[in-house]
Amino acid sequence: MKAVVFDWDLTLWNSWDLHLQLMRSTADALSLPRPSAAQVADEYHQPFFQHLTWFFGGDEQRVVDTYMGFYHESMATVGGLYPGVAETLAALKDRGYLIGLFSDKRQQFGELEVELSGIGHLLNYTLFLVDGRPYKPDPHGLLHVLDVLGVAKEEAVYVGDGSHDMECARRAGAAASAALWGSLNRQDLLDGHQEYSWESMDQVLLSLE
Repeated sequence: MKAVVFDWDLTLWNSWDLHLQLMRSTADALSLPRPSAAQVADEYHQPFFQHLTWFFGGDEQRVVDTYMGFYHESMATVGGLYPGVAETLAALKDRGYLIGLFSDKRQQFGELEVELSGIGHLLNYTLFLVDGRPYKPDPHGLLHVLDVLGVAKEEAVYVGDGSHDMECARRAGAAASAALWGSLNRQDLLDGHQEYSWESMDQVLLSLE
């Protein structure tokens, strides 16, 4: 194994508490019922704009602008890395592993969060969502990351929190690993026929070594 590629949300970056707060604030601002945590979790892996309009409908631009207003107010104080992320990435890099990041989060938000997290120097290549790239589980984006890193698919593992991440890895021909610490649907993730299942970030290095 030469490369470890990570998803971002709910894998390296804990966006759940922030997103749930923003969904509630958006509902209040639009005078709509607040969705429950379970309802938000069930629809979390929809594309971002579809996710918002699923709950709030109506004027998409107004919904997005309302959500984003709260996002910029709260992102730096509510979002954050999961425990052990920075230390594990540094240890992987010290041992010669290439580290990639492949996420369906929109680029403008993902790059801002990576900068805030302080781990950008540990990442060899980062690919967030831009217009025209298909969503996971389509393997196009992951294969592009592996190509840029210069590793064969058999030399890489993709780590993610959802079953669509596991399917993406399989379609790309890479190993798949379940990031159980951030998953919103643990059983669905464990049913993904992955090569690895990790309960915490510190298990990543232990397992690969």
